[in-house]
Amino acid sequence: MKKKIFAFIFARKNSKRIKNKNIKTINNKTLLEYSINSAKQIRVIDKIYVSTDSNLMVNIAYKKKVFVIKRPKILCKDDSNELLSWKHAIDFLKMKKEKFDIFVSLPTTSPLRSKKDILKMIKTFKRTNSDLVISVTKTNRIPNYNMVKVGKSARAYLAIDKKRLKLKKEEKIYDMTTVGYVAKTKYIEKTKNLLSGKVTAVEIPRERALDIDDNFDLRLGRLLKKK
Repeated sequence: MKKKIFAFIFARKNSKRIKNKNIKTINNKTLLEYSINSAKQIRVIDKIYVSTDSNLMVNIAYKKKVFVIKRPKILCKDDSNELLSWKHAIDFLKMKKEKFDIFVSLPTTSPLRSKKDILKMIKTFKRTNSDLVISVTKTNRIPNYNMVKVGKSARAYLAIDKKRLKLKKEEKIYDMTTVGYVAKTKYIEKTKNLLSGKVTAVEIPRERALDIDDNFDLRLGRLLKKK
C-alpha cells in the first residue's frame, strides 16, 4: 500500500534578523514561493500545506493552489520551538481526518535546494527506515581552538575548551542545513527531542545548502541565483 507523503512549509509573519523574511524576493519570487515550487516538483508528494499566521502568506499559498494551516500566535514567536508547530500541523489534519505517513518539511530559508536533493532525502528515508532524515553539508567552520565568543565590550573568549573537545583526524564535521526534513508522522507526534530517534543524514553540496538567516545570506542567495 502506497504511503501518503505530505509536505509542509512553516512561514511565520515576524522574523528576528530580516523583517518579513519569508516574503523577501530572489529573482522576483518570494522565499515562500521557492519552497512551494520545490514541493510541487516532487510527484510523490500528495499534498502541500503552508502553516502561517500571515494573511499575506495565506494569499500566496492560495494563489499557488496549496493548502493552508492557520498557526496560533503562540507558535510564531522568536523563541517558539518549531517542533511544536510540526505537531500542531499534524494535530490539525487529524481533526480534519487527513491521514498521512510521511512528513516533509521544506523551510523557506533554502531557496537553492534542488529537486534531486529532496528526492534523495525521501529515497534515503524509505531505504533506511529512519525516524528522521536531515540534510547536512561539510562545514567550513571546523572546530578549532582559535574559535572565540564575543562578550560585552567586544571582549573575546575561547569558545572551545581543550579538555572537552578532541577531534580525531579521520572525523568529518558537518553543519545541519535547512534544505529539508523527512520524518515518520508518528515519530513527530511522539517525540520530545527531534534527534532522539534513528536519524540519518543526507549530504548536500555547499552551493545548494545556503541557509538564509540574515541580510548577508539573502544577498548571497541573490548572487548565486543569477549564475
